[in-house]
Amino acid sequence: MIAGQSPRLIWKVNPQGHKRTIEEALEIARGFGVHVPPDVFFFEDEDNELPDDGTARGPKVTKPAGSAVYWSDLLNSRTGKVPFRIRSEILNSDEAIVGVIAHEMYELEKLRGMLKKGTMTIEHYIDQTRPNNPGNLHDEAWDCSDRMVEAMRKAQP
Repeated sequence: MIAGQSPRLIWKVNPQGHKRTIEEALEIARGFGVHVPPDVFFFEDEDNELPDDGTARGPKVTKPAGSAVYWSDLLNSRTGKVPFRIRSEILNSDEAIVGVIAHEMYELEKLRGMLKKGTMTIEHYIDQTRPNNPGNLHDEAWDCSDRMVEAMRKAQP
């Protein structure tokens, strides 16, 4: 894995592996300063659809080459919210919860800003959100994740 394309920190597992619900996870993330906007929802990857090295995933946007991506492409057609699938094991660690949700929200808010300024091509969208592309939003989001977990550790006794 390319440096910076994954968290630098190793997340501590909760005592006795205590697993959080999605609702508890969001409360924990917000409690440590992660902004989760009201137009976002998280759900657990109970069917193990994420790749083995994946922690979470936002909406999959697929379009023909050269097509424009719009904010509406990120929204679930039934809920009108941006869905995020989160790996079940992440819910066993409050540090992982903060790190992963911070990562996803960083990427999303940067994309929101870019899309408000206009559209982007599907190629640019993919380049900004894919792993193994140093310096993209995905890369920056892991730096944000590490900063949030470090602040969390400092805030705890």
